[in-house]
Amino acid sequence: MKTILVAIATCLVMFAATARAADDTETLIALDKQWGESAIRGDKSVSEKLLADKVASVDENGITGKQAMLADIKPAPAGTRYEPTDYKVSFLNPDTAIMTHGTKGADAHYSLHVWSRKGGTWQIVATSMANAKSGK
Repeated sequence: MKTILVAIATCLVMFAATARAADDTETLIALDKQWGESAIRGDKSVSEKLLADKVASVDENGITGKQAMLADIKPAPAGTRYEPTDYKVSFLNPDTAIMTHGTKGADAHYSLHVWSRKGGTWQIVATSMANAKSGK
C-alpha cells in the first residue's frame, strides 16, 4: 500500500511539473515577442529587465554582455515588424528552458535563448543569433 501511495505521489509531482512547464512555454514566447518588438522600437526597457546581468550573447561579431547588447539597440526603420516563427521551447527543469525560433523579414535570423527563472522571474542568461540565408 505504501509503495502505491509513493508511486501515485511521484506521478502527481511529475504531472504538476509538466503542466507548469507547458504554461511557462506560452509565458516565455510572450516575453520573447515583447523583447523583439521593443527592440524594433529602440526601447531598451524590456531588454534591461529580461537580460540577466551576466548574460552571454554570441553572434557573428563575437561574444558580448548586457551593456553591449543594450548599447546596440536602436530604432529600426519605419515599417519594420518583428515576425518570429517556429518557436520551440524545451525545459531542462522547471526553472531552466532553451528556446529556439526564427524570424522573417529584412532582419531574418535564427535565435537560441537560455532562460532561467529566479525568484519567480524569467531572464535570459545566454543568447545566440545567426543570420538566415536569403530566401529562407
